[in-house]
Amino acid sequence: MDLYISPMSCSFTVHAACLEAGITPNVHRVDRKTKTLDDGRDYRTISPLGIVPVVSLPDGSLLSESSAVLQYVADLAPAKHLAPPAGTLERYRLMEWLNFTTSELHKKLLWNVFRSKTTPELKAWACANAAPTLDHVARHLSEREHLVGTHFTVADIYMFWALLIAPHGGISLEAHPVLKAYVARIQQRPSISAALAHDFPLYQKEAAA
Repeated sequence: MDLYISPMSCSFTVHAACLEAGITPNVHRVDRKTKTLDDGRDYRTISPLGIVPVVSLPDGSLLSESSAVLQYVADLAPAKHLAPPAGTLERYRLMEWLNFTTSELHKKLLWNVFRSKTTPELKAWACANAAPTLDHVARHLSEREHLVGTHFTVADIYMFWALLIAPHGGISLEAHPVLKAYVARIQQRPSISAALAHDFPLYQKEAAA
C-alpha cells in the first residue's frame, strides 16, 4: 500500500492505523508548502487536490479523506477490532465519532489555529470556543476507556491526534484531565509511538526550513 502523508497532519492517523493493523505501508512524504514529493514530483499529478492522506488501492485507484481511509484500513484487519463489523450499530457509532472529530475538532478548531492563512481573530475564536467540544468528549470518556465499545478503534486514533496537537495551537486541555490521561494512555501504544517517531522529526525539519 502506498500512503501519501504530510508529517503530523491528519495523515498521521492512517499511518498509525496501518501499523496497528500489522500493515507496513510505503510512506511518501508530501511537502505541505510546495506539494512535491521527496523525488521532486508534483504530488498534484497523483492527487489533483493536493490533499493527504491518500492511499493507493489494489486496483490502482486512490482513496482519500481520513474517515474513509481509516475504515478501509480497519477492515483489512478485522481480527484487530479497529472498527466494528459493517452494518452494526457500533459501526455507526464509530462513524459518528469519526465525523465528530472531523467537523468539531479538525475543521472547526484545529483548522483555524494551524492553517497557514489563519488570522489572529480566527485563532482566538477557536481557542475561546473549544470548551463545549472538549467538554463533550471528556464526559464521554469519563465513563469508558475507548470512544466506541470495548476496543481501541480508528476513532481513538483520530481523536488522539486531534487532542495531541490541540495544545500546540493554543487549545488547552488543562481543564480536562480525562482528556490528558486519554492522550497519555494512547501514546504508549507501540503503533502510535512508532508513527510519532516517523512523523515528528520530519515535521521539525519542515518547520525549520
